[in-house]
Amino acid sequence: MKKAYVLPSGFAAAGVYAGIKKIKKYDAGLIYSAGPCDAVGFFTKNRLKSVHIIEAKKIINGKIQAVFANSGSANVLTGQAGFEDLKEILKTVAANLNLRPTQILAAATGKISKRIPVKNVIKAIPELVSNLSTYDSYFPKAIMTTDITEKYASELVAIGGKTVTITAVGKGAGMISPSMATMLVFVMTDAVMDKALLKRAAFEAVESSFNRITVDGDMSPNDTVYVLANGAAGNKRIKAKTAEYRKIQKAFANVFYSIAEDMVMDGEGATKFIKLCISGAKTQVQAERVARQTANSQLVKTAFFGESLNPGRIISAAGQTFEDFNPGKITLKINGKVIIANGKILDKNYRTVEKELKSRRIQVDLNLANGKYHCYLLTTDLSCDYVKINAAYS
Repeated sequence: MKKAYVLPSGFAAAGVYAGIKKIKKYDAGLIYSAGPCDAVGFFTKNRLKSVHIIEAKKIINGKIQAVFANSGSANVLTGQAGFEDLKEILKTVAANLNLRPTQILAAATGKISKRIPVKNVIKAIPELVSNLSTYDSYFPKAIMTTDITEKYASELVAIGGKTVTITAVGKGAGMISPSMATMLVFVMTDAVMDKALLKRAAFEAVESSFNRITVDGDMSPNDTVYVLANGAAGNKRIKAKTAEYRKIQKAFANVFYSIAEDMVMDGEGATKFIKLCISGAKTQVQAERVARQTANSQLVKTAFFGESLNPGRIISAAGQTFEDFNPGKITLKINGKVIIANGKILDKNYRTVEKELKSRRIQVDLNLANGKYHCYLLTTDLSCDYVKINAAYS
């Protein structure tokens, strides 16, 4: 996999400053395909939803040819005006691309309840369209809010003598909680494959990536993953249960996981990247509950931030789930070094294990000794900067 932003055949993209943000930073982006695309989408489960999600669900089963995305305004809690704002923007984008508004998906991120300054955006759309390029470098910038780094990944796969490209571009640093999806992600591919297979491959990739990350336990009302396939690679149509499908499936999983990991690494104020692995659970539900409770525990997070070895916090967080397991049988490892075995703290290992907390990347392995099920989550510590960033966010 290339940690690069390589647009698949037939795709172009662009980003400009459209006057949505207070400071002059890229805040409007456009993805365009020369040919119609099959599209699938995955959205937040929050009852509160952005206007763009409500509208996208009406058209995503049709042929899609473009995506307009903005940062700086979430277009949530904006009432009927928010729907009218989006309608005006998409009407203008469509006119400039010679498309119908129903061929264009939208995505938004930013402050909740802030309306999009429609006049500013409409004025910038001709420039946005004219800047479309197959060698774009601005779209990843245009979707950033509190992100520090751009997030993208590309995978090239050989299918029947043709090169198929899968590229993902995403944003996300705060309001990150596992439950599909907690960010904006745009996935483009030139693969020729049935829409049902496209959806299956994307869904499986989502489950092992974006549903496995949490920064602060808060779910955004804007979470969206769009996957577009235009078939421009010209490969023989990919079928289920074949080596070609397994290749594509793996490529999707790789780019999705790469973006998910980047989001956690870029978590607001984070100083630690933590992979929490729960094993030996009685059921899959037990594994998931213990993982989520532990990963979102403020006491656990602050212990990692302070580089203070406090294994009791981890076990206590797991116990708060009321799941049926015996604390007297558990094993806890940090970066492969045992600190609890059979429910007892190994004092002789204390200093050795505590040194591991100074690492930027930490893996926590908690074995419940209760069954065969397992689960992992990617999470962060909780720092003073997280509070400062979100206290000042506007």
